[in-house]
Amino acid sequence: MDESKGILRKARELAGSCHTWADLSNSLFDPIEGLIAKTFRHTEERAAFRKTEVYNELHKLVEQKMESTGVVSGGTPKKSGKFVVRLPRSLHMALENEAKTEGISLNQLVVAKLAVQLEQMAGGPLARIMQAFVEVRTGYSPDRVIADPELDRRFIRRCRELGLSGTDYDLNWKLMNARKASELLNLSALIKTKPFILGKKTDEFEYASELAVRFLQEAQNVSLDQVICDPDLASQFDAYASRLAPGFSPLEYRWAAFGLRKGGRLGEKQKQEMGALPDLGPFKNVSSMRLKSVPENEGIYLFRSSKEAVFLGQTDNLRHRLERHLAVSDSKGLPEWLWDVKNNPLLVGIASLPGTGRSKRRAIEVVLAKQFRPVLNFVRLVA
Repeated sequence: MDESKGILRKARELAGSCHTWADLSNSLFDPIEGLIAKTFRHTEERAAFRKTEVYNELHKLVEQKMESTGVVSGGTPKKSGKFVVRLPRSLHMALENEAKTEGISLNQLVVAKLAVQLEQMAGGPLARIMQAFVEVRTGYSPDRVIADPELDRRFIRRCRELGLSGTDYDLNWKLMNARKASELLNLSALIKTKPFILGKKTDEFEYASELAVRFLQEAQNVSLDQVICDPDLASQFDAYASRLAPGFSPLEYRWAAFGLRKGGRLGEKQKQEMGALPDLGPFKNVSSMRLKSVPENEGIYLFRSSKEAVFLGQTDNLRHRLERHLAVSDSKGLPEWLWDVKNNPLLVGIASLPGTGRSKRRAIEVVLAKQFRPVLNFVRLVA
């Protein structure tokens, strides 16, 4: 690419003549009048140039100019008064609506939002992390991007194209921490996140996600977030979850696991509606349990050994859930790789709760888990 040989020299000349970093950014990256657009006329040429070290050097020139002129004070162009940005139609409309609500011009709103974001991100890789996220997210949240193997591969690939280093885990962890640290809050006003809900079928595999997470936590001393952010650990998690509840996708298992983080947040309405806690006795040996005697309705169940509580679950259909447990454990309740059923055989107690909604059952489950402390349940702090 012969044109790239002289582009850095011209860019340095522009850096010396431009009054603000906004002027320099326009001069280099404007899609019509910018140096890159004029030098590389075809989309394929521009795409190839963006992968070069020279392209990264252009961004460094803007960053240096930003330091010398100030992020906010240098954010207003002095040469042309124009900062050209291509926006999706939906984003443009959202910005116009917000500007109208705030009683300011669209230009004032965008400049204010950019100033806040740049102030937060200057000097670090967060800007490129967020750029990669926005470009691949297809409307979804950071958690959804990380949990979805296909979207996560696109995110990691785009991070590499933008020159970011570190492991795949590092990049996912930075994106997740950006969300936790509220770095995405200002961005959320610009881009709306569409919901992702698993629906009623969650009952078929969410217990498997919880057991798989706990197994990895105990085996490798890692957190839930670390499991999902690390592609290797996430693959192991998928394999364990599928052995416990076959037939679902990695995204479904992982999204159900993320849901565990919110399991202990009980609202006042839930606490008031919960009423008296159900009795889980009498306990019976799992190996001699007659499934026909188990009701086919909503309820709570607890596996325990002679020494301790092992796993507590809630379900839409008690008989169906216990059938699934028995099918993958040689009728022992839990498979041997997960629990030492030979030396610590399981007992099971159930509480039939016909007509009880999922929200109330989960609230009861959280409180009972705190009471019994089953070793294979994800630790939820009741709040």
